Amino acid sequence: MVAYEPVGLCLIPLNIYLKGMKGFQGANRNQISLLPHDINSWLPERHLARFVVEITDRLDLTSIYKKYQGKGSMPYDPRLLVSLLFYGYSTGVYSSRKIEAATYDSVAFRFISGNQHPDHDTICTFRQRFLPQIQVFFKEILLIGKELGLLKMGRIHIDGTKIQANASRHKAMSYEHMLKLEKQLEEEIARLMELASAQDQKEATQELDIPEELGRRKERLERINEAKKVVESRAAERYKKEKEEYDQKMAARKEKQQKTGKNPQGKEPQAPDASPGMTDQYNFSDPESRIMKVSGGFNQCYNAQAAVNADMLIVGCYSNPHPNDKQELLPAIASVPGELGAITHAVADTGYFSAENMVKSIEMGIDPFIAVKRENHNSFLERHLNPKTVMGPGTPVQTMQQKLDSKEGAAIYKMRKQTVEPVFGIIKEVLGFRRFLLRGEQNTDAEWGLVCLGYNLKRLFSLSMN
Repeated sequence: MVAYEPVGLCLIPLNIYLKGMKGFQGANRNQISLLPHDINSWLPERHLARFVVEITDRLDLTSIYKKYQGKGSMPYDPRLLVSLLFYGYSTGVYSSRKIEAATYDSVAFRFISGNQHPDHDTICTFRQRFLPQIQVFFKEILLIGKELGLLKMGRIHIDGTKIQANASRHKAMSYEHMLKLEKQLEEEIARLMELASAQDQKEATQELDIPEELGRRKERLERINEAKKVVESRAAERYKKEKEEYDQKMAARKEKQQKTGKNPQGKEPQAPDASPGMTDQYNFSDPESRIMKVSGGFNQCYNAQAAVNADMLIVGCYSNPHPNDKQELLPAIASVPGELGAITHAVADTGYFSAENMVKSIEMGIDPFIAVKRENHNSFLERHLNPKTVMGPGTPVQTMQQKLDSKEGAAIYKMRKQTVEPVFGIIKEVLGFRRFLLRGEQNTDAEWGLVCLGYNLKRLFSLSMN
């Protein structure tokens, strides 16, 4: 049967029509071919998968090997599983099921696994079991980068980003609702107890299983009471910090009044309240996570922090459930391993500013550059062309603002937007990490370390190509 191709108002045989056209290379799916037997020839010489394997081979995995007792079926080599996790987190493949599938579908994953195919249960269990040991490799990989001449210290840029917890914000309950629900459950339990002791119990319970209903409500009431204790404990901790700040402000006002003989200007600081706020919340899926402000509203999150050097390598990282960044500057500096080298400058946005952070960072031998207010858009050129004159020491806010207004300070602070902010963009947009897989502050902290480790491997590979 001859196939025809319509051309204008005519039908031309397809074989004649194709002869007059340029040839195409089609997909010959019936062609028999053999892949090279040598797995090393499957990838280019300069490939991220090869780099990950080379770095992993230099790590000391003794702490992991010691956990194996040599019983049962032959396990997969931990070095193989670590390499799979490292490459997965370097390329945005976090799910153990997707990593398992990639050992079949991806040449790079096949190369790393040596044509082995660990199932997703093995990968998931290994990650959960050895996450604390894997977290230690964050520093070791940076030290290898330093040894290779790919890491330089000096100035660090600090910032935080909110990462969604493995919990829905709809599973959170406010302290106000806890009080209402507690009262309701207590009333229902009392009513059920009355029914249970009534003479006509048999008739009253024909359609109501009182023991089951009582047990369900008592269990819910117990969980509510536990949640209340947690919220009240957090409120007490918050009150302690706020009370210290309040006492410092009041002492400063009193001292100024004694020196000048005049009442200080401005409103007197308001004393903090020790009781929990009615809007304070507790999440029953992940109690350690918090409701945090994110773009577009609020969500159940953790606050992921990172300290980044001038080459966009993450040199320090951790996560916690603190919604505010003001207390995070010094911990972020402390998260940078001392073996990497000395820190000369610490640059951060206005969320990290406080007089205490300024003083303590200077005491550590670090020159802080912390914004005291939100920076106007497109203001760098104006500051560069019209730098303000440094007037001498004043309040901590004035001192820092004068330093940032100088030509040198403006240039240093400008680099923050070119280092740490793009790093978060790459992690969230390119690598697609927007939600933790694990729950709890300790687990999410370790998982964030693994995410940053994966990013660093990718970045070190890019730097090695230059």
